[in-house]
Amino acid sequence: MRSPLIHIGYNKTGSTWLQEEFFPLQELGFYLLLEMEDRRQIYRYLVKEHALHYEEGRVRAYCEERMSYEGDLLPVLSAERLSGDPHSGGYDSVEIAGRLHSLFPEAKILVVVREQRSMLLSVYTQYVRAGGTRSLRRYLRPPLRGSRRMPQFDFRFLDYAPLVEHYMGLFGRERVKVLPYEWLLNEPQRFLSEILRFCDLATPERLERIKTLPFGKRVNRSYGPFTLWAKRLYNRFFLDNSLNPAAPFHLPEGIERRAVRLFQSVDVVLPGAVVKNAKRRRAALIGRAVENRYAKGNERLCEITGLDLKKLGYL
Repeated sequence: MRSPLIHIGYNKTGSTWLQEEFFPLQELGFYLLLEMEDRRQIYRYLVKEHALHYEEGRVRAYCEERMSYEGDLLPVLSAERLSGDPHSGGYDSVEIAGRLHSLFPEAKILVVVREQRSMLLSVYTQYVRAGGTRSLRRYLRPPLRGSRRMPQFDFRFLDYAPLVEHYMGLFGRERVKVLPYEWLLNEPQRFLSEILRFCDLATPERLERIKTLPFGKRVNRSYGPFTLWAKRLYNRFFLDNSLNPAAPFHLPEGIERRAVRLFQSVDVVLPGAVVKNAKRRRAALIGRAVENRYAKGNERLCEITGLDLKKLGYL
């Protein structure tokens, strides 16, 4: 089986844009293995399956079938869930890494990280979008009673260095590439050219081609303060899922989408001062919660990757 590029995330680091606008371009030398349905299957067989029931042969056969194409394109497996889930503290990230290494021992690994305070705000918004009901303050402080029977948010999930070092130990340091999301935002050509070079695909024609990509395309419309509040309330009563298993009702997704559009229409007419004040309060809360807890880990990440993350605002 061919050795792919495996892009493991993290969440909220431009993964959807890469999956829609970059990796599908075969003229860049890539062959994207996973469309949306494929990602569901990989989640089901590779990520979700209990360790005592995991069947590597099933996953291997599925991937081999997807890789049975002509030509010398580099297969790409891109799924941000492979780095773990932020809402459950990444409890299974090491197990997933081991499964990936067993399947593809010669693979190259791409990891995209993001400054933690910015990441936390985006992760919390994703939590509400996906069905969560807790306030930001309570999300960052999950309950301790009950002996932690269920995985919950854990600040350590965003200390990137341990997982990066684990992948380096499995695949080799030269086969693991770490890039900051801030480059994709502010220096997208640099970001994408680094991926091409890492994959030995950087030709003059391809470096020119990436200049034409839609870097300004917004994939997900963000939630304003009213939408965050109203969606939490909606979730509590009408969205029953693993993030909120106690909702008394479960309405169809179409109704949920219409409700969100209604909430967002209210955000549009909110005074700018109200929006800014809400953002300032959330940023202050996250700043107090984070303080310098990531300083040591970020310093270690700089050591093992050669990145200068302080320049990009990392603590």
